[in-house]
Amino acid sequence: MGRESASYWLAFPAQAEDAVAAAFARAGAELLRCEDARLDYCLYEPDRYWIDLRIHRDPESRVEIRIALTNDAWTIRAPLQRALTPLPEALEGAALRDDEDNDIAVAGEERWCYALEADYDARRAEFVARFGDFTAAIGTEQVYTFIHQTRKRHDVIDAEQERRELEIELLEGLWEQSPPPDAAGN
Repeated sequence: MGRESASYWLAFPAQAEDAVAAAFARAGAELLRCEDARLDYCLYEPDRYWIDLRIHRDPESRVEIRIALTNDAWTIRAPLQRALTPLPEALEGAALRDDEDNDIAVAGEERWCYALEADYDARRAEFVARFGDFTAAIGTEQVYTFIHQTRKRHDVIDAEQERRELEIELLEGLWEQSPPPDAAGN
């Protein structure tokens, strides 16, 4: 999804798809789209968090967890644990990977959801360094538009500040070069 969101993948046997979908439904995930290739769910609470959960069916069965980096790490903990902890036994032992195929955790192991949260928190810190610390409970598809319509990148802000400082220096230099008017106004 780029630098505005984090994606995580969890492969599972095709026969576990119904159990995964049932676990998401029990966790309160809303079914947004049902297609041949995937099922799209989301966990959200207005003004708090938005987490996309996808069950991909083709070419292999896997769960994709997409989280916009506009969510605070502490807001995603409870919904992620609610959705991921009751996943079927068929997923236990499966590697949870990020979108760069790095292993983050092993499903079912102790504190595996915390490992996902810690990775997300590190990615969010990079995001905050680039765009500033703000939150918005929006889907991952809307983050790019939201950022570029409502926020400025820090490097743009720094360049604008530098330009203003140069203009001030120029004006101060011109002021110092011109003689001040005398008391008669000449």
